[in-house]
Amino acid sequence: MAMDGSSARGWRRAVRLALTVVPPLIGVVLIAQAVVASIGGDIRRWQFALGAVCLCLTVAGKLVPEE
Repeated sequence: MAMDGSSARGWRRAVRLALTVVPPLIGVVLIAQAVVASIGGDIRRWQFALGAVCLCLTVAGKLVPEE
């Protein structure tokens, strides 16, 4: 079953939007939680790292063709 052009564009657009919006929001929240916890003395390096990875996933959204 072949996809026509409009459904393929809609699918790519949804993936691109999801990759450019959701991971940065999650990354900001994780880094903010880690910063607040580190003020109290509990340094969570894994949370900083995971937040940074989520922020870097924004680049993956740029790799999805826009067409």
